[in-house]
Amino acid sequence: MAISTAFGLSVFLALFFGMQWRNAMRWRYLSETYASDHSTVLENRKLQNAILLGLGGYNSLKGIVNIGVSKSGIALSILKPFSLFHAPLFIPFSDIRGWSTTWYIDGKSSELNLTNAPDVKIVMPREQVEWIRSYSGGAMQLSDESPPQGKAGRGAYFFVLINAIIALIALAYLGWQALAYLFV
Repeated sequence: MAISTAFGLSVFLALFFGMQWRNAMRWRYLSETYASDHSTVLENRKLQNAILLGLGGYNSLKGIVNIGVSKSGIALSILKPFSLFHAPLFIPFSDIRGWSTTWYIDGKSSELNLTNAPDVKIVMPREQVEWIRSYSGGAMQLSDESPPQGKAGRGAYFFVLINAIIALIALAYLGWQALAYLFV
């Protein structure tokens, strides 16, 4: 009994930590270049949103990112219960180039390309990026144009479009059934 419990617990822990390690892949890629515990921030915002895009997928960090701004860059960290394998990051403003993109359905967003980590992009709500840029003193580049490699997040529009088509087909079918019921 004790051996099977220990085996089951070890399998659960191996799977749990393996999934956490895999889920942190994009953050770990960024930490290879930008890992730093930068504690001299001017202002800090907790529970912010970010999406890490690249290396064959994306990670949504909705409501678990802490963003601090200083005179030279931004400090990013993950809320404590979710921060396993997520070292704090500090990204200099001079390494950030932002583009307008359409990731979020309900608001404008920006795609941040990082000079020293080109394989992962950070997508954030536009007002959040504007707040960050206000501290950069012009060092952070932000464009209203689309990224040169194409917009991120077009899948959300296709998702909405496909669901709208399915809903219209269902309504047409139900309408047809209702008419058939009334006239038969």
